[in-house]
Amino acid sequence: MPDAAVLNIGLIGCGAVASFCHMPALRRLRSVRVVAVADIDADARTRMERQYRVDTHARYDDLLARPELHAVVISVPPSEHAAVALAAAAAGKPFYLEKPIATSLAEARSVTTAAAAARVTTAMGFNRRLHPLYLQAAAMVRDGTIGRVRAVQMTFCEPAPPQGLPSWKLTRAGGGGALLDLASHHIDLLRWILRDEVDAVEARVTSEVSEDDAAFLHLTLRSGARAQGFYSFRAAWADHLEFVGERGTLRVDRHRATLSVRRVRDAGYGTRTHWPAPTPAVAAWWLRRIVRRYEDPSYYHALQAFARQLDGGPALTATLEDGYRSLEIVLAAEESARSGTVLVPRA
Repeated sequence: MPDAAVLNIGLIGCGAVASFCHMPALRRLRSVRVVAVADIDADARTRMERQYRVDTHARYDDLLARPELHAVVISVPPSEHAAVALAAAAAGKPFYLEKPIATSLAEARSVTTAAAAARVTTAMGFNRRLHPLYLQAAAMVRDGTIGRVRAVQMTFCEPAPPQGLPSWKLTRAGGGGALLDLASHHIDLLRWILRDEVDAVEARVTSEVSEDDAAFLHLTLRSGARAQGFYSFRAAWADHLEFVGERGTLRVDRHRATLSVRRVRDAGYGTRTHWPAPTPAVAAWWLRRIVRRYEDPSYYHALQAFARQLDGGPALTATLEDGYRSLEIVLAAEESARSGTVLVPRA
């Protein structure tokens, strides 16, 4: 990266996540200036231009050609992730790529290969790794707070009527589906928190209103731990993981903004609940929630980490290889649902 007091960033894709998560987070970063955005949708460009007073392009190639541009954040529909990432690599532009890395393993490998050949700095948009709550949970699990983890229970549901979803979320080809859109977050968190890999996958997928809008997932990890998950666009709001260890259980709940630990009572039968003191970062998030209750801090922290990485800092974000590994597991789950068999996630 060239030495610069401010990093000039371009945003490719002006959908909901870009408008309500990426752009506000980027504008909070003092070291970053968003020089332009790109989207083929004229209404999306107009909305972004009016809200943020930023230059717009209909073609992302035109944005990538801007000489003052240092890097881009890619937030287009998943079916377009690979094409835009390849264009960024060809232009020599570092990029932050929203998850999933692509919708097929062939596309995913082309992205990792092109980025390595171009020697550009990259980051995978598994932003939950930089969420203060998950950082604290990861530290507690790794410190042995609940002992060796034997099982994990996971649920992630975001109910939405079909008319409230963008068209790409309605079909698996566009990048939708509960496994690719929702479960991929938890798959990455499992690998990252437990520092473990998935050895076997079993899944069942249903399509009630949109394609693959609910899924049941069963994973076996190399350590022997088992993980079960439910993901849906038709069930009530939920996003939590519960780690069951030999000495207790730890639950991280994004919507309740809490961590809780349950251990065996000192006397008598049953368990008692312990509420760990928040880290400074979690406490700061709680205070910010008073004004911005629904803001997810992980987008800010992930993009901040990417900006620091561009400026020579350590790589704290998920990598493209993490994105590839998550996609392997999602695709194995989809194949398991079709075949009714247990599969090993391998390319």
